[in-house]
Amino acid sequence: MKNLSCKNCGGLMVIDPSGTAAYCAYCNSRYVLDHSDTDYYRSFYERMRSFLRLSADGQERRRQADALWEQADEEIFECSDGKTVNIRSLHRYSSPVMTAYTARQSIIFRFSPEQAANAEKLRRAVSQLDYPSADTRNLARFFPAVSGGFTLRDGSVLLVIKKSEDEYPLRQFGTLSGRHTAWLIGRMENLCCVLEYNSLVHPDFGIDTLYIDPYDHQASLYGGWWNAVRNQTADGRRLRTTRDNLIALRRTAAEVLGFRSREDVQPTADLPKPFADFLRSEPESNAYDDFARWDEVLIASYGERRFVTMDTDDSQIYGNPV
Repeated sequence: MKNLSCKNCGGLMVIDPSGTAAYCAYCNSRYVLDHSDTDYYRSFYERMRSFLRLSADGQERRRQADALWEQADEEIFECSDGKTVNIRSLHRYSSPVMTAYTARQSIIFRFSPEQAANAEKLRRAVSQLDYPSADTRNLARFFPAVSGGFTLRDGSVLLVIKKSEDEYPLRQFGTLSGRHTAWLIGRMENLCCVLEYNSLVHPDFGIDTLYIDPYDHQASLYGGWWNAVRNQTADGRRLRTTRDNLIALRRTAAEVLGFRSREDVQPTADLPKPFADFLRSEPESNAYDDFARWDEVLIASYGERRFVTMDTDDSQIYGNPV
């Protein structure tokens, strides 16, 4: 996937899920993409959804993945000991703190010398995560597991996070339909419950820190852990609480549905009113109650649960709109 540079400061531009606009994470410049860029990103998002459809044929599934990874960019970094690190990534995302590279079986965070301390903050935050004893094995795989690190010649630090081959950044999928966003919300609610259990607020919870596995309908929270804080932490004039995670969940869902904000969400042919009302509403006081409320909203919106593959035609999901 090609990257765009900011015309103002040269920083890496972040593409909107619609594939029609971009903003700079460094200077916050924004502009609408021109025709060639718009066509490229819309085409890329469509290829993502095509490549990542559920397939019972394991060989076909690998073929699709191989075709996708033929687009990967390659970068070589020199370590402080003279050795080199070769990174082939399909997606790159930058913020003022780091650049994240999505490789086939890992995510590599590169912190500049000035931000290198954030690598240790990430290590410490995820090493202290706790889970309900019965769910430790199942839940831990949706959070970062550090597999290695490198110090580069220029003083930058690379930190490597393991991921499954079938996990990709949520942003890469562009806008999603209501039914696909519904299963994503269920997984995000689960992640928020783990944050609640640990009394943590994750300020960067969202489209650039979440990775999804469209085959198994799973979501993992891999990025932004250097900014995680304890519940009830003072931040300027406001108090950060675990309800912030649930607001971020609603904001993320609205964004992947194609709305500018959760306040802008309106019912549509594939977004039932209970669903839209949920996204506009204020969260419950804790993640456990919010998850229970979402279960009720899901049934009110779509009826009984069923697994929906990423390439299913909407008419097969919704039938005739009411």
